Amino acid sequence: MTNIYDIINDLYADDEGWGVILEQKYAEQFLRTEAFRGASDDDLMEIWQQVMYLLIYCGNTSYKIGDLTGEDLIYCISWCQRNIGDFELDYDSVEYFLSVIDRLLAFLKQKKEITGAAAAAKCKLKLLGPDHQLMLFQEDGSLPESYEKFRTNQEPDLETKVFMQLGQKLLDLFDMMRNFFGDARFTFERKRACFAFFGTDVEPAEELRPDLYSSFWEFFILDFHLSETNQRPLEIFYEHYKKHPDPFYAKSNKALIGLLETMLKIRLMLFTVEGESADGWYRCRDFFTGSISELSLPLDNSFDMNHMVCLAHVFEDGNLFTEYLRSVYVTPVAQKQLRNKFSHLLAWYRVRNPHADWENFCEDNPALVNHMVAFAGMQDTVPGSFRWTTNISNYAPVAINEQNDVIQILLRFGRLLHISWQDRRNLVQMWSDFTALRPIVCIGYDDYMIWALALLENYMDITKMILLDIDAYAEKTKIAQKRIDERVQIIRDTLKLESYDPRYSSEDVFMNMIFS
Repeated sequence: MTNIYDIINDLYADDEGWGVILEQKYAEQFLRTEAFRGASDDDLMEIWQQVMYLLIYCGNTSYKIGDLTGEDLIYCISWCQRNIGDFELDYDSVEYFLSVIDRLLAFLKQKKEITGAAAAAKCKLKLLGPDHQLMLFQEDGSLPESYEKFRTNQEPDLETKVFMQLGQKLLDLFDMMRNFFGDARFTFERKRACFAFFGTDVEPAEELRPDLYSSFWEFFILDFHLSETNQRPLEIFYEHYKKHPDPFYAKSNKALIGLLETMLKIRLMLFTVEGESADGWYRCRDFFTGSISELSLPLDNSFDMNHMVCLAHVFEDGNLFTEYLRSVYVTPVAQKQLRNKFSHLLAWYRVRNPHADWENFCEDNPALVNHMVAFAGMQDTVPGSFRWTTNISNYAPVAINEQNDVIQILLRFGRLLHISWQDRRNLVQMWSDFTALRPIVCIGYDDYMIWALALLENYMDITKMILLDIDAYAEKTKIAQKRIDERVQIIRDTLKLESYDPRYSSEDVFMNMIFS
C-alpha cells in the first residue's frame, strides 16, 4: 500500500506553494498524531483527503487557515462541492470533514501556528442539525440567496474540477472501459477501430507492445465513432456508468462520474512547443489556429523541441490526458505543406459543414489527423500537394425522410454491411438530394431495390470504397445489370457527382483521397 508520508512528500516536492498554506512538517506531524490515536493506514488516507480539501480551497482563494471563521468554512464547503469532484455534500461527509479540520486547527494552535481554533466547531453548530439533517444548504447544494448576499468576498469557481488521486482514478476508469468494450458485442467495432488506427484489424497484444496497446485504447475510447450511433465509446460508457455505477467503488463513484464528465470535454490537439514557461508547463502553438496556450507536458531538457509536431489529448485546464505524447520531427517545409493540405481538407469538409471549425474537423476525422501527421514525419518522404478541385459550392442538404422506401433499403444495407454511421448518413443524403431534383415513381419492390443499388454503385465510385459487389448481388437476385447501369447514369448526371464529392465525404473517404 502507498505510504501516506510518501504522498505528502511528493505533494510538497512537486509544488512548494503548499508549504505557504500548511508547512510540510506540520502536515506530517498532524498525521502522526492521528496514527498515535489509533488511525489505520486507510483512515490516514481519508484524513489526509479532508485536509487536502481545505488546502485546495485556501490555495485557490485568499484565505489562510488561521484566519478562517465558522462562516468561512461554510463557504469553503460550498466551494468544495462545486469544484472538487470527490467532495460529498451530505451530513456524514460534512461532519467528517469538520471533525478532521477541528482536530487540525487544535493541533496547529497547540504548535502556536494559529491563535484561534474554534472555526470548525462553530461551523458544526450551524450545519449539523438534529435527525442527521444537513442545515442551510439547498437541495441543489447552493446556499440561500439571502445568505449569500451578505458576503464580502466571492471565490471564483475553477475552470475544471479538481479530482483527488487523479492518476489512479483514470487508471480505474480505463480498466473499467477496457473490460466493458472488451465484450464480444463490440468485437466488430474494435476491428474497425484497429483498421482505422493501424491499417489492420488485428488488435495489439498488451504483453508484447504495451505502449501500442495503450495508444490504441486511448484512440478507441476518446476518438473513435461507433457505427451504430456515431457516439464515441467514452460517451456510451458515461451514460452506462451513470445508471450502473460499480458498487466496489462506493462513494468514489460520484468522483468517477464527475471525472467522466470532465473527460467528455477532452480534445485532440495538434501543436508545436514554443518553449518552457514554468516548471513542467510549456507555451504551445496550435498547429491549425496559431493560438498560444499553456500545456503541462512530460518533457525534460533532453527533448529537442525544434521542428517537433505533437499530438495529444488535452484536458480543458491544459493537462494532458496521459503522459504519452505523440511527437514527430517535421521539417519546416513539410510543416507548411502539411498545414496547406489540412486547410484544403477543412474547406472540403465545410462544403457539407459550413460552420465547422478545426475542433469539429479533428473530432470527426481523428484517424485522418493521426495518419497525416505520422506520414509527414516519415524520413525521406515529401508530402504531395492537394490535387483535387470541386465545382460544388453553396451546398444545402435536403431534408431526409427516413420513411422513404429506398432509404429504408439503404439503411438495411448499411446494417448488414456494417457501413459506418457517416457513410450511411451520406447515402441517405445523396438519395434525398437526388429525388429533390428528380422525383421518381417506383412500381414494386424491385424498382426500389434497383434505385438503391444504383445509388450504392455511385457512392462507391465517387468515394473509391468497396461496400458491396453489385454485379454479384444483381445476378443472385435476378436483377438485370443494364437496368442498374441506366439508373446509375441518371443519378450521376442529375447530381453532377465528382470524385470524392465534398457533399458526401466521410473520414474513410478523406483517407482514400490522401493516401490512395
